[in-house]
Amino acid sequence: MNGVGVGFFNRDMLRSIKERWHEGGIGVIYVRFRLGNALSEAALQLWESREQRLFWRQRLEWDYFFLFDRQHKDEPIDKVIEKALERLYVSLRKSWAAGGKENAEECEMEVSMGISTAYPPATGRSSESVVYRMMLDAMELSAYHHPLDREHKESGANSRLDKAGFGQLAAASQTSHLHDIAGLHGRSVRIGTLAVPFPIFPARAKVSEVAYLFDTNAKAQGVVIVDQGRPIGILMKEKLHQMLAGQFGQPLYWNKPVVRIMNDQPLIVDEQLTVEHVSQLAMARDFSQLYDVVLITKDGQMAGAASIRSILECMTMLRTEAARTANPLTGLPGNEEIQLELRRRIAQAEPFAVIYADLDYFKWYNDCFGFGMGDNLIRYLGELLRGELDQLGGSADFIGHIGGDDFIAVTKASIAESLCKALIAHFDHGIKAFYGGAEISTVEDRHGNLIEHEGVTLSLSLMLWDGEVPLTTEEIPRLAAKLKKQAKALKGSVCVIDQISGMHHGEERK
Repeated sequence: MNGVGVGFFNRDMLRSIKERWHEGGIGVIYVRFRLGNALSEAALQLWESREQRLFWRQRLEWDYFFLFDRQHKDEPIDKVIEKALERLYVSLRKSWAAGGKENAEECEMEVSMGISTAYPPATGRSSESVVYRMMLDAMELSAYHHPLDREHKESGANSRLDKAGFGQLAAASQTSHLHDIAGLHGRSVRIGTLAVPFPIFPARAKVSEVAYLFDTNAKAQGVVIVDQGRPIGILMKEKLHQMLAGQFGQPLYWNKPVVRIMNDQPLIVDEQLTVEHVSQLAMARDFSQLYDVVLITKDGQMAGAASIRSILECMTMLRTEAARTANPLTGLPGNEEIQLELRRRIAQAEPFAVIYADLDYFKWYNDCFGFGMGDNLIRYLGELLRGELDQLGGSADFIGHIGGDDFIAVTKASIAESLCKALIAHFDHGIKAFYGGAEISTVEDRHGNLIEHEGVTLSLSLMLWDGEVPLTTEEIPRLAAKLKKQAKALKGSVCVIDQISGMHHGEERK
C-alpha cells in the first residue's frame, strides 16, 4: 500500500484511483468500528500489511475505506475484494477469540463491513461522482452485520444475499435519530433534521480565541463565523493547525481577526432543502472543502450544521429503506413510496399530473415469448419512463412500479401531455425488437379469443389536478381505473386525458 488519506476525498487518492482502474476497476472495503477497541485495530493493521492489492487507506474517525486494484492477470475486482474481506474477517475473528468468548461477541457487535466496486465512468459522469457512489454503496452494505462463520448461517435468522455474495443478517443498530429519518420518504427529508449546534464566533474574534477553543475542546472540529446571527464563514480545526504550524504561523495570524483566514465561501443551505439535494451540493465542492461541515440556516439565521458523515449516513439509511420497499424487478419505488409521494403532493396543494401506464395484451406476450422476455418488457417500460422524465421532466418528478406491467409517474401538469406523446412514440418504435423479427398481426385476449391486433401496445391514463379540488390518495387509483377502461376501449397505443373530476367509463380490452 502506498497511500493513506485524511478527510473524505483528496487529490492524491483520486489520482491513484485514475491510474489504476483502467486495469479492470477498483474495489473498496468499508470498515466501521462503532466504539473502537485495541484488538480490532491490531488485527486490522496486521491484515492491512499483508494485502498486496491494497493501495490506499482513507480514515474518518472510526470509519475506514480500503481501496484495492487488480493487475492484468488477476481475478475480477469483485473477487479480489471478496477474498480480501474474507481474510479480514478471519483475522478479526482470531483476534477476538484470543481475547475470550465474551469479548469476541462484544467486538463483533461493534464492527460492520461493506464492499463495492467502481470502473472508469462513461461520458458525462465525473470520476469523483463514481467514486462517491462506490463509497456510499459500501457504507449501505455495512448497515447489515456480516457473519461468515457457520454458526450465523445455521442460526435460522433472516438473511439476504448482498453484492459480495455473503449471507447478511438484519441491520445493525444505528442512532435513534437516523432510525426516525429512515421511516420518512427520501424526497421529503429536510437537511434541517440533521442540524446540530456548532461553535459560533463573531466576526471581530481573534484567531487566538478560536485556537484556544480547539485546544480545550478535542471534539470541536470547526467554528462558524457570524455577523448579526448570519453565517459568513467557517474555519476548520485542521486548516487552522496547518496555518499555525509554519515557522511564522503564530506571529502572522495569532492576533489577527478570524475573518482574515476563514473560508468565506462555505456551503450555506436553508433548512428546507432535502438531504439528497444538499448531498449533491456538498460533493460538488472543491476538494479542499469536501469534508467541511454544511451550514444550515432558518430565515437567514444560523440554525446549526451537518457533518458530511451525518449526511452520508442519512443518505445510506434512506437508500436502504428505499431498496427495502422497491420493486425487485425494476428497482423503482413500490406501493408504499407511491402512497407517500401522492400524500406529499396533495399536501403541497400545487397542481400536478398523474400518469398511469400499463401494457395491453401483456398476458398474450408472456404466453408466447416466455416469462423471461415478459420481465424484459416490463423493465423496458420502466426504463422508458425514467428516460423520458429525465429528458422532459424535472428533478421533483417521481416514477413508481405498482406491480406487474403497471407503472405510475407524477410530474408537472404543464409537460404531462407532451411527455405522454413521447412515451407512446418511443414505445411503439422499441416494442418491435421484442418480437424477435416476427410479424405480429393477431393476438389472444385474456379469454383466449384470437383477434386482429398489431401486438403489445401502451395505454396511458393522464389525470390533471389543479391543486384545489378536494382529493385523497384513495381516490386517485379509482379515478385512474375509469380512465384505464376508456383507454383500453381504443385501438393501439393511446393516452386518455381528463381532469381529476369527470372521468368516464369505457370498455375493457385487456
